Parts: sequence; C-alpha cells; structure tokens
Amino acid sequence: MTDHLTVAALAQAIGWAFAVGALLLLVLTVLPQTRTIARGLWPILVSEAGILAAGVLPWFLPSWALFTLLVIVASRIGFESGTVHGLIAARPVRLMYSLLLPVACVMAWFGDSALVLPGAAALMLASLLAMSFSRPRSLVGDLARFSIFPLIPFAVFCHLAGQPGMASLIVLAFFLVETFDSFSLLGGKLFGKTLLVPRLSPRKTWEGLATGSATLFMAVLALVSWLGLPLLEMLMGGMVVIASAITGDLLGSAAKRSASVKDYPPVMKVQGGLLDIIDSWIVAGPCLVGFYFLTAGQ
Repeated sequence: MTDHLTVAALAQAIGWAFAVGALLLLVLTVLPQTRTIARGLWPILVSEAGILAAGVLPWFLPSWALFTLLVIVASRIGFESGTVHGLIAARPVRLMYSLLLPVACVMAWFGDSALVLPGAAALMLASLLAMSFSRPRSLVGDLARFSIFPLIPFAVFCHLAGQPGMASLIVLAFFLVETFDSFSLLGGKLFGKTLLVPRLSPRKTWEGLATGSATLFMAVLALVSWLGLPLLEMLMGGMVVIASAITGDLLGSAAKRSASVKDYPPVMKVQGGLLDIIDSWIVAGPCLVGFYFLTAGQ
C-alpha cells in the first residue's frame, strides 16, 4: 500500500475532496428544499479548511518540529480531558490528568516499539478490568476511563508518528476519517431519522453513517484509480477506519456524557474542543497502521 502512497499525493487528494465538498454544499444551498440546512453548514466547511491544513502540513515538517507540535497537542487535549474528568474528580486529580498526556506523548515518541506497543496493550487490558470492577465515578474507574481514552490511543499515535515511513498511513487515516465524519454530518442533517447510539451521541444517525460510509468508499476507489493502490486492501482498510473512527468518537462521547457536558473546552466555536476534532483520528490512525502490518506479512 505504501509504495505509491505519499503525503504529497494525499495532500492533493484532500484538496480535491474539499473542493468537491464545497461544490456540493453550494448546490445544496441553491436548491430550495435544502437551502436552510446548507446555509448552516457553511461555517463548518470554513472551519474544516483549517482542520485539513492543520492535519496535513505538520507531516512535511522536520521530525523535531512534528514532535514539538504533538507535545503541544497532547498538552491541550490533556487539559480538555482533564477538565471533563475533573468535573467528577478532585481538583488535584484534574491537574494530574492534564499532565499525564504530554508525559505519555514524550515517552511514547522516544520509546522502543518492542516496549511501547505491548505496554500499551497491557495497560489497555488492565484499564478495562479496572473499569469493570470499580465503583461508578470512583477515582480508579475514572483513571481507567481516561487511560482507555485518550491516553493510550494518543500515546500510540505519537509513537507511530515518530517511526519512519508511517506518515503516509497516518495522513491516509486522517483523509478517510475527515471524509467519513464530514459526510456523516451532511447525511445526518439531510436524511437523519434513526439514532445510532442515543445514550452516547444524540446527533448521530444510521442515515448519516450510511452516507459517510458510502462517501468514504468512493474516496477509496478514487485513490485506488489515481495512485494504483491495491483495491481489496484499500477497501478493507476503509472498513477498519470506519469501525475505529466510530469507536474513537463514541469513547470521546462517553467521557462527556459521564460528566454531563456537550463538548470539550472549545478551540473552535463550531467544532468544539481539539479532542472533539481528533477523537476519531487518534484511534483510526493506529488501527490503520496495525492493519497494514498485519496484511503486509501475508
């Protein structure tokens, strides 16, 4: 998969996809039956332009600059997650949550894969067990939830970002996640009637999921045709991204629902917090990389 896949090619694909999305939204704005919904989506499209640039451009930077940026991101989402978890925990614990993520990012970046990845898996298992057997809203249970998301996924994401040759797969995951999320939102606005997971995410619908999934696979087929990528592997990778993107989004939603808040502390008015923006990506990126290595050995 990676032989013909480059960050530069994906950046072009993302630019074309954004142009197609903008044109589609323009058409929907002109049509009387969809005009009201479409007008409300223009601020989101404008903010999406900034998100796409921020998701792609760092991968052209030197490794030290990318590392510095990831530590800054870790500090921000540590603050956001710490703020949400801090609503149901003591104030010193809130500060601890805010500091754990950048520390984990640094350790994961410089760590050896033979230690980081098995360690992350073991910590995930221990956290799941702790959450299962702890009392509701206890410190142990809350720390376990924080470890499951966002600590472990983001630490693994940072580790993979520091490995040679991983940038194209991580940016591919970003492209597919943003395509899936954007058109799931559009499909939900236009056709959404049946709630997907009412308890965790009252705005997500099965109709939105179908629209986002169909559009993601259209993007996959376009990449296969343009870059000569293996069709079956890309289609399977697309399914991995859909499943992991939904998982990341629901994990983020679960933390917010536990604290009875709608969004993490916002960085963009129409998007919410940084963790609201990248929750799907930090799960889908490592999952897509893992899928690639599993299939590469076959």
